[in-house]
Amino acid sequence: MGLEVEIMLPLKYYKERIAEAKKAGNMKKVKELEKQLAQREREINKQASMDRNARANAADLKAGSAMGGAKPPKPMKKPEMMYGGMANNKKHMYAAGGSVQDNPGLKALAKKRPDVVKKMGYNV
Repeated sequence: MGLEVEIMLPLKYYKERIAEAKKAGNMKKVKELEKQLAQREREINKQASMDRNARANAADLKAGSAMGGAKPPKPMKKPEMMYGGMANNKKHMYAAGGSVQDNPGLKALAKKRPDVVKKMGYNV
């Protein structure tokens, strides 16, 4: 009724033992250690794969998908104003329709001071 404990040795341990066995010329021991090394590498790769899957599933669940594989919804795009057309060589935008009218004050200013109106970006 004892608890069985398996000791997981690092890959470095097996590689060192293989090198020692090769120096000693014990090829039977080398083959046995290489077999154990391959088994240990498979165990490590399997554990790494399970860890990756667990992280992916946790991310899916965090995003609200119990089925997995679904991506979180993209944030909604901010509403943009509608294109209203061109008037006075400028692009105009409107929230919901409308029309562009010339500014009579701007026309009067353009007659008196065209340099100021030009700096404002208007072509009147």
